[in-house]
Amino acid sequence: MSTKYKGITITNTPTEKFPQLVTFTKTVKKAKSVEGKKFLTLEKAMEYIDKLELELWEMSTTLRLEKQEAKKAQRELMKLN
Repeated sequence: MSTKYKGITITNTPTEKFPQLVTFTKTVKKAKSVEGKKFLTLEKAMEYIDKLELELWEMSTTLRLEKQEAKKAQRELMKLN
């Protein structure tokens, strides 16, 4: 059985020792680095995705702010010249 959560497909891959084991089998492009990652429960996998999403969102926000600051500084320099 597979579950899709925020663009990541989570597939049940139970073993004798870990009957609730799940694996990320398909991911969105920006999360390719976590494909194949395993978790003991579906809940833990979803928590990880939420945390990952926040980190990726924070990184893109930081990059956007840095670009805005650079443009602002460039405009200031243009005014001085």
